[in-house]
Amino acid sequence: MGLRYFRGKELTWLWSRTRKGVSNSCPPEALWPNCIQPLVVLDEIRHRLGETIRITSAYRSPAYNEAVGGERMSYHKIFMALDATSPAGAAKLHAVAREVRGTRLRLPGGGSFVWRGGIGRYPSFIHVDTRGRDANW
Repeated sequence: MGLRYFRGKELTWLWSRTRKGVSNSCPPEALWPNCIQPLVVLDEIRHRLGETIRITSAYRSPAYNEAVGGERMSYHKIFMALDATSPAGAAKLHAVAREVRGTRLRLPGGGSFVWRGGIGRYPSFIHVDTRGRDANW
């Protein structure tokens, strides 16, 4: 994928997860490009953090999203959101994510974008998405 720290296998295991008897699935191929920017965001957070980051949620099929109690309009359903954890802790991850938001990030293969998106802080993980406008929770 051309990222410093993340590889495809860090996402694919998530597509076989099951919750409440509902299995997740591989995202439709048309959605695959949507995950590039969130991965670039996490890659930059990882670089600045200097600690490992583990992706704990990525694409969620609509049925799986409902089974895990996700938001009805979740960006996970369109592969534009990632949840992640780190030994550094959610507070440190959140702080670094806030530093990264609004900066210009390079895309693999050329080009760049300014990250505008959501950052959610939970007790053990953070959520980042690339919705195009800033949101905090």
